[in-house]
Amino acid sequence: MKNQLLKGTLILSGAGILTRILGFIYRIFLSGTLGEVNLGIYQLIFPVYSLCFTLYGAGIQTAISQMISHEKKEEHNNILKSGLLVSFIIACFLSFLLYTESNFVATSLLGTKETANLLRVLALIFPFCGITSVINGYFYGINDAKIPAITQIIEQLCRVSFVCIITYLFLTGKATTTLAVAGLLVGEIISNFYNLQKLFSCIPFNELKNGTLQLKKLISLALPLSANKLTIALLGSFESVLIPVMLMKYGYSKLDALAIFGILTGVVLPFIMFPGTLTNSLSVLLLPTIAEAAGKKQHHIVQHTTSITLRYSLLLGVITGCLFLNFGIPIGAIVFKSENAGKLLTALSFLCPFLYASTTLSSVINGLGKTGITFLHTILSLAIRLLFLFVITPQHGIYGYLLGVMTSQIIICILNSMYLVRMIHLSLPIMNHFIWPSIFTSGLFYCAKIAGIWLENQMQHPLFAYVFLIPAFIILFCYLHCCKLIEWKTILPTKK
Repeated sequence: MKNQLLKGTLILSGAGILTRILGFIYRIFLSGTLGEVNLGIYQLIFPVYSLCFTLYGAGIQTAISQMISHEKKEEHNNILKSGLLVSFIIACFLSFLLYTESNFVATSLLGTKETANLLRVLALIFPFCGITSVINGYFYGINDAKIPAITQIIEQLCRVSFVCIITYLFLTGKATTTLAVAGLLVGEIISNFYNLQKLFSCIPFNELKNGTLQLKKLISLALPLSANKLTIALLGSFESVLIPVMLMKYGYSKLDALAIFGILTGVVLPFIMFPGTLTNSLSVLLLPTIAEAAGKKQHHIVQHTTSITLRYSLLLGVITGCLFLNFGIPIGAIVFKSENAGKLLTALSFLCPFLYASTTLSSVINGLGKTGITFLHTILSLAIRLLFLFVITPQHGIYGYLLGVMTSQIIICILNSMYLVRMIHLSLPIMNHFIWPSIFTSGLFYCAKIAGIWLENQMQHPLFAYVFLIPAFIILFCYLHCCKLIEWKTILPTKK
């Protein structure tokens, strides 16, 4: 069972890394073809998408997975049929509601009438997405992570391919926001066909038609799960919609506010979180060990796995943060062709260590079965960001909001750490794995930057500005190895 679970998490982690790489490349493409303002308009529809998915998919998927894993095999068909029915009905209702009220949602809730057409296309996605989420929940329940992982990859590949092909064959290299949302629909439909085909190869359609429904049990299990997720989704969506509004209160025009919002949420934040894929995968891989060890009261294994994940999360955050701090502006100019992206990337560089560490610590707390703690910490974090958004952003612009993001992430990191110190007596590697590496890495990259600027002036070519990054990374990893901050033998816990 343990090997099967580890195999599943490996598959999901690999799929997650691949889809994030594809998504990252796709975002670079969108930022270049849509432009900053249209990217902001496109990003505005995702709070609506997130809210609706929470209602028709997220809680139901988790409930299906739990019921399938605990019930007898004879009941699997009934559970799956119940989930498909409930999710499909809710998704169709939300599709109809959003399609017919798209103008109201666009103007009154999102404050941007240009999103109305995008919302109408988005509404068509919900039934397909609901069916996929339920089927994925079934496969998670029977510990077959391969099908959901492949589904995720197919959706991403089809979406990116569709938008790119249409853009370059018919739109002379300039994508539209409507096309970008249509790409979501195409990817979801094609991946849904694959998902259904795999389901019917396991459970013939005739078998799925028979049996009794388990609606009462499914709804009773899904409601509290959906309520928690809905609370977080509501606060997150409220935050996203308010960012352009508060930026306009600061003094930006509507177009400038949308441009900054698009660059921040569509490019910079995903770029900041992209290296965190590694720590997320590491956390996912170690969670079964934590859950099993906690159940067996093997506290030394829980301490060891938590210490390892925290150590490497902090180190990765320090390295990426120092890199963005010193080279954020040229990265924004070269990768995204945007000066705003470079400035925001530099400003958010300090976020990296706390973001990656808090993600890991939250995963560990969830592995201990204390999901209520992470829920409360997340709510507090969102409340702090909203407070800064309301009070500080109208006075100081986007940097006031970024200060709120930074403050909330530091607080949630401290709260998670304090909880684990009390629960498992976790020792925090602050000096050796955060303070000293931060000082060394920041100074090293700064020297590489200064030397690169000098060489660029001598050779009269911009590429020479980054030549010294190669020896800088070699020196950095030598330092980490000599100080025993990186030891591959410690990745997996040792049993006593």
